[in-house]
Amino acid sequence: MDTACGNTREVEFTSHRKGDSPVLSDFLSQIPPDDQIGTVTGDGAFDTRRCHAAIQNRGGAAVMLIRKKVRF
Repeated sequence: MDTACGNTREVEFTSHRKGDSPVLSDFLSQIPPDDQIGTVTGDGAFDTRRCHAAIQNRGGAAVMLIRKKVRF
């Protein structure tokens, strides 16, 4: 969301067959590199190392719910 004007910048819906976390990097790449990313919010599906790294690489901060089930 663009906090200056309240407009949603990007939204993506995934089916039950495709996980949420694998699409985050591609999702963030849709935002131009010179556009600053403040925070990225998401549910526990995004609480992965891959997602946190992708957000941090774009200079943003992750605001995620903690995953309920951790798989090893």
